[in-house]
Amino acid sequence: MDLNLLRVFDALLREGSVTAAAERLNLSIPATSRALGRLRRAMNDPILVRAGRGMAPTPFALRTAPRVRSLL
Repeated sequence: MDLNLLRVFDALLREGSVTAAAERLNLSIPATSRALGRLRRAMNDPILVRAGRGMAPTPFALRTAPRVRSLL
């Protein structure tokens, strides 16, 4: 897993949506969505799940976030 994926992970959790994370990182929405797919496969977890109109982090993502942020 590379540093760019960790940045996407952090932005997704902070923003709660692929669109907002893409804007925050100056990436396209499709690129951010592909990165989310790679994260899901690498971590064997959905990372974000639909919750109402947005997305919510999974318990695994919440537990992992502090370690990821310490690397950034």
